[in-house]
Amino acid sequence: MGTGMYKYLLCWRYLRTRKIALASIISVMLGVATMIVVNAVMAGFADKMRTRLKGVLSDVAIESADFDGFTHPEEIMALVERVAGDKVEAMAPTLETMGMLTIVAPNGYKVDRPVQILGVRPEDRAKVGDFAEYIVDAAGRKLPPSLAVPAELRFDSDAGELLRGMDKDDPMYEATKQMVDETTPDEGAIVGYALATHHLAEEHRDIYLAGPGAKVILTFPSAGRTPKAQQDSFTVIGYFKSGMSEYDSTHVYIPLERLQYLRTAGERVTHIQIKAKPGVDLDQLARTIQLELDRIRPIFFRVQTWEQKQGTILAAVALEQSLLNILLFLIIAVAGFGILAIFSMIVVEKTRDIGVLKALGASTSGVRGIFLGYGLSLGLVGSGVGMLGGLLFVRYINVIEGWLSALTGRKVFDDTIYYFDSIPTLVEPWTVAWIVGGALLIAVAASVLPAQRAARLHPVQALRFE
Repeated sequence: MGTGMYKYLLCWRYLRTRKIALASIISVMLGVATMIVVNAVMAGFADKMRTRLKGVLSDVAIESADFDGFTHPEEIMALVERVAGDKVEAMAPTLETMGMLTIVAPNGYKVDRPVQILGVRPEDRAKVGDFAEYIVDAAGRKLPPSLAVPAELRFDSDAGELLRGMDKDDPMYEATKQMVDETTPDEGAIVGYALATHHLAEEHRDIYLAGPGAKVILTFPSAGRTPKAQQDSFTVIGYFKSGMSEYDSTHVYIPLERLQYLRTAGERVTHIQIKAKPGVDLDQLARTIQLELDRIRPIFFRVQTWEQKQGTILAAVALEQSLLNILLFLIIAVAGFGILAIFSMIVVEKTRDIGVLKALGASTSGVRGIFLGYGLSLGLVGSGVGMLGGLLFVRYINVIEGWLSALTGRKVFDDTIYYFDSIPTLVEPWTVAWIVGGALLIAVAASVLPAQRAARLHPVQALRFE
């Protein structure tokens, strides 16, 4: 047996025969696995949220400080093109205002809801974000970015029902068709999914308050020194379903030119959405545009990146993840105290054995190495099994969720709340590495004090120990 081999043999013997060490291994394993699962789920949700926020908002936005907005947006876009044209991929003007959406529900009741009305050119808006990805019909199918009212939706009315039941040779057919055209608004609206539906919790389904082809009324203030209430009706042609309740429950998209005509009687807009080219520093781009706009009209324009605009919610998610990591890491710290207690007990129990080893020539560093190696072994086994268990749990988390839902009789992860088809996860190798490394460090650190105490034992005193 080679010199120093006794250290490894004793470590292996203690690891196999001392059942109390199993408690420490399980503690480390559960701590590591829990932290990996929680971090993967939190990172998955955060990644989905960031992707959707960025898609809804665009990379950079120029916003007017005035409620009435600003005229000649093409001049502002030309200025942006001049100072940062090589960094900009697309731009889209937008007119935003607060208002009220009125829906006549199928049961006859009138529903009024506060909304954010956005006047857009759908094709342009789709170029600066993921606007087109979130436009769906009643069946959940994607629709093209357009606010034109399809011909088939003009017949989703009482007159339309009458028209469908008539023969084209009927003398009244043309008159009825004209009535359908006159009573159906020419302007289409894309309504937030949560605005247009009502969720039936007991039946786990949504019913439409404003189905495709339904007429909705928008009321909003006009621009100017003395705002007046403006009102117009629109035909629902689709739904905006981004998965972010902040937008799905407030946003209504209508044609930009129509909103400009009704609200400002001009070409005013309140925002210009900008999509940057890949790899561009968004903060630097925003600063460049802001400096140039301040030269022509100080304090009137505000230029923000999507992260700056949603800084509060992003910071809240990051803080929540940090606090959860601190709390969960305490599980591993508890395991560390368990290792400390176990090792201290082993040193006391094995004092005579330590004396024999030192009398036979074992060095101080060799005895110290036994306990440090034992602590490292506990950490390696616990963190290794925990890592494999955590990664497997993340891999099959949706299968496990299905089993738990079937077992409890209720959905553990309700996709109607989060709009996700499955639980999002994102495993970051660096995060797994620091979790496993932290567990190993705690296990070894907890064994240092008992190892030092064992190493300092005098052979004669240790042999006399009772």
